[in-house]
Amino acid sequence: MGTLVYAGATSHVSGIIRNPDAHPEHSPRLDQAWQDMAAALETADPDVVIVIATDHYETFGLENYPIFCIGAADQHDPWNEHGIPGRTVRGDERAALALHTELVAAGFDVARSMDMRLDHGFTVPVQRLGLDERRIIPFFVNCNTPPLPALRRCRDLGSALREAIERLPEGLRVAVIGTGGVSHWVGVPRTGDINEAWDRRFLELIESGDLDPVLAMTDDEIDADAGNGALEIRTWIVAAACAGSSGGRLLAYAPMHAWVTGIGIVELAVTA
Repeated sequence: MGTLVYAGATSHVSGIIRNPDAHPEHSPRLDQAWQDMAAALETADPDVVIVIATDHYETFGLENYPIFCIGAADQHDPWNEHGIPGRTVRGDERAALALHTELVAAGFDVARSMDMRLDHGFTVPVQRLGLDERRIIPFFVNCNTPPLPALRRCRDLGSALREAIERLPEGLRVAVIGTGGVSHWVGVPRTGDINEAWDRRFLELIESGDLDPVLAMTDDEIDADAGNGALEIRTWIVAAACAGSSGGRLLAYAPMHAWVTGIGIVELAVTA
């Protein structure tokens, strides 16, 4: 059976790679948090890392836009959009197909892609956390184009993903990283705004493991209070539920105005 050996969540804005020292008053703290997460991942030594993220109309467009999709290939090429350098990463077709089979059997109509290229939502955390040499399974969650999956559906998906991981063959060691958010507005008049109070409240709830107040939010409330970009908290919910919803530890937070995003980094407690 497979084992979940690490779980975490982090924001993924492209400025993390393009302009890492944007705010000297915040950047060192964030940099240390990513180093700590990378070190913990190295210690956990997973055979495969499931990166749960959205896509920003690079791989998926309106002609073919799934709600959930797992990338099942032995390699994944980057888009290198936003001027982000990147290179092809290894995948794990066999493990991804096994997860896909289990999730569909559990009642989740997850699509699969045998040729899933990765945009910055995936490549930024892979690069920043030193996962370039690990086998990566990309797991897409629609956070951009209504109708979006319900927050509770994302919680249930995370729980089902944990069960699917534990049914993987050959004793695979698995890490899960959710990536997106927190508050930011994209392509609208409020672009550049950050709601630090909302971010800190959300991160407190993730730390405590109390997902119920998060799941009670409506998309309209999230959009109004934290921006259309904050709808990406779906990826955090999937990761937290996969870990066991027992909370975690905030490694760092900063309102990074140069990146037009509130940046959160959390290590999630993995429970039985």
